[in-house]
Amino acid sequence: MADTTQPACLLTLPTELRNAIYLYLFDFPPTSPLPSFPPQPDALALALRFDTTTPYLHTNTNTPSTLPLRLLQTCRQIHAEAHLLALSLTTFHLPTSTSHPETFRLRSQPLSAAKLGAIKRLTLTARISHLRALNESWAGLPFGHAGLDLESLTIIPRRPDCSTTAYAEVADLSQSHTLAYIFAETFKGLRKIRTVEVRNKGCFNDVVWRILYRGLVFRLWKWGGEECGVRFECSGDGEDERDAWFRVYLGDGEDRVGRGNEVGVEVRRLAGGEMPEPGTTAAGFGP
Repeated sequence: MADTTQPACLLTLPTELRNAIYLYLFDFPPTSPLPSFPPQPDALALALRFDTTTPYLHTNTNTPSTLPLRLLQTCRQIHAEAHLLALSLTTFHLPTSTSHPETFRLRSQPLSAAKLGAIKRLTLTARISHLRALNESWAGLPFGHAGLDLESLTIIPRRPDCSTTAYAEVADLSQSHTLAYIFAETFKGLRKIRTVEVRNKGCFNDVVWRILYRGLVFRLWKWGGEECGVRFECSGDGEDERDAWFRVYLGDGEDRVGRGNEVGVEVRRLAGGEMPEPGTTAAGFGP
């Protein structure tokens, strides 16, 4: 009798095995350097839809985190089975312009509500001046969009051009205070997001970065007291300033268990164990 056994392929595997393969493929570690961003085509809008006339392979959005999305373009069955899982595990890197709600709305318009709601990880690289949109126009929602429900948002600030002049130190100090104010005002009412991570990536030197973080913690402590609804975590003092980071946990209940310090605890840690006296400054917790 002739052997009629067909060779196994992805679509002939049991569903649970295919799902395990999808999970392994799309849970891609974002460890590579951030790419540059052409104004069009847009990875957030173009790479997430199934359109055989506009293959994802022909775009200029081959960022490390979105490369696995190519699998969604192979056939309609794989797209139907895996696209929501893929969106939930992929980190999309967004440029400065998308910090403004109207720009984000226009560039994400081709996405259905289900696809937009499936997106959980975004990274925004933006000039500090553009980050003003966080507390001025987001109105408590990430990117001002009610359809987003994020697990994490990573923000990578970029310095203005004047930071390369003779006044760079003064400009950096001014920008650090601006960022501390923007972040503090934003985090007071930000919803539908669990964690915000801010990464230095060479924006500031070590001293200015510490001033930024201390200023943010101090402002939220002054606003909300010992427990203001957020928790804090930061990189160690001995780490390279270019890779320094801090995280703010905004989730409720179990989302924050075991993560970071309450604001009162973090203020004491930064102040060397003593609670600052009224009238102290944000940067150094001292007169």
